[in-house]
Amino acid sequence: MRLRDYQEKAVEQIRDSIRQGKNRPILAAPCAMGKTVIAAHIMKGCQDKGKRGFFFVDRTQLVEQSIVAFRAAGINFGVRQANHPLTNPMAPIQIASIQTIDRMVGEHGKRLPEFELALVDEAHTQYRVIDKFIEAYDRVPIIGLTATPYSKGLGTKYNNLLVPITAAELQSRGYLCPVKYYAGASIDLSNVRKTDPNTYSFQDLEKESDRQHTSLVGNVIKNWFEYGENSQTIAFSPSQAMSKGLVNRFRKAGVTAEHIDCHMKQEDRQALYEAHDRGEFKVLSCCKLLNTGYDAPSVKCIVDCYPVASLISWVQRAGRLMRTSEGKDHAIYLDHASNYSRFGPAKDVVPEYLDDGEKTYRETDLAKEKEEIEKKSRECPDCSQLITGRACDGDDGCGWTMPEEERQADDNRMLVEMQELEQKELKKLNSADTVENKTRFLSELLKYGKDKNYKSGWAPNKYRSRYGVWPNAIKPYSAKEIGEDTMGWIRHANIKYANRKTA
Repeated sequence: MRLRDYQEKAVEQIRDSIRQGKNRPILAAPCAMGKTVIAAHIMKGCQDKGKRGFFFVDRTQLVEQSIVAFRAAGINFGVRQANHPLTNPMAPIQIASIQTIDRMVGEHGKRLPEFELALVDEAHTQYRVIDKFIEAYDRVPIIGLTATPYSKGLGTKYNNLLVPITAAELQSRGYLCPVKYYAGASIDLSNVRKTDPNTYSFQDLEKESDRQHTSLVGNVIKNWFEYGENSQTIAFSPSQAMSKGLVNRFRKAGVTAEHIDCHMKQEDRQALYEAHDRGEFKVLSCCKLLNTGYDAPSVKCIVDCYPVASLISWVQRAGRLMRTSEGKDHAIYLDHASNYSRFGPAKDVVPEYLDDGEKTYRETDLAKEKEEIEKKSRECPDCSQLITGRACDGDDGCGWTMPEEERQADDNRMLVEMQELEQKELKKLNSADTVENKTRFLSELLKYGKDKNYKSGWAPNKYRSRYGVWPNAIKPYSAKEIGEDTMGWIRHANIKYANRKTA
């Protein structure tokens, strides 16, 4: 099994951590990094050394996904999941459902399974049975994997945060799809309390959204027709009532839509997932069921009416969109919840610390600081002072407050695209990347262009479209092959060009 360069880097960082005595590392693995491939590589090494290893996963879909990867890696494994046909407790490597192990230990009183190495997928979830393993096997390496290492107290269980690559870097290399964000509308949150710094009160959100949704939903439909490109879409609402109302509005507008929630039977939910993935209807709407564990690369658009205060929720939700798919050169995020204003582009969220339980817990404190998004200002209608909120309440404010009817009325306002300045982003990438990477990229572009009999200016132009500058200072060499990351970038550029030409 051949790993990509950043996957090899991740494996080496894990090994270094264990060699240094930090045997509880946590790998920050953004969407499309290939966590399962990395897990299979590590477990193959564990098997080859004659040791016993466990890979803990928390969803049925991930069990089946892991089976495919472990078979491809030539691993002798068994599956610990209720009545699974591949059950084999004698196999050196086990793919284990966390829920199954939890029931075995908790309900049936069985002792903890023994192993010499463990990997824990979605480690931010912090299942109690995993905590028992961490406490009981203090000398055994237990490695966490997650895209969102922002959970409270995660640093009390894991002792080394590893970040081999960021979502922005994966995107620049063609492994993640760029996202167009459209924002500028939200429900009024002035009456919504926070149960903690990272969580809006669900009861308050539900109450306010149900009270306000009549004036908001029409706006949602208009924006979807304007910006949604008739794409496969998932929608988030703060309440079941609003989700069902959204479905009805889409249907009245001639758009096929279905509501899904946790009260449905598992087989009925699965049937809806599969029908939506096949394109049998356009919009799959929920309250928060699709926030995690729903990976459908065909989904190109999110309609988000559900405000969140949690960085975990934001990154997980936006991550639904960024997986690449044939013919998908970009994705679309229609933000009716002001989430973009709170957090910025999901690709730019990079973890910096694990929460150690010592300070007030705020998820955003654990990520690297981002440039503050400029708030739109306007004049106070009474005193003409510039204000950014719904009230003129600064030190010199006159006390004016926006009338209730103005807060709720649907003024047919359209969302505005939150495009970052392209050249600014390209120049940042150019500064951040190494000369070695840029030299290899240009050299492989030249080989690709030569193989395709392209004109001599093709490779320098493609280099400029990635880095925003001409490769004047780069001295290419004669490349013998084209790396997978360069091919991924070329494919993405070709799709983008073809779609633009068709339009």
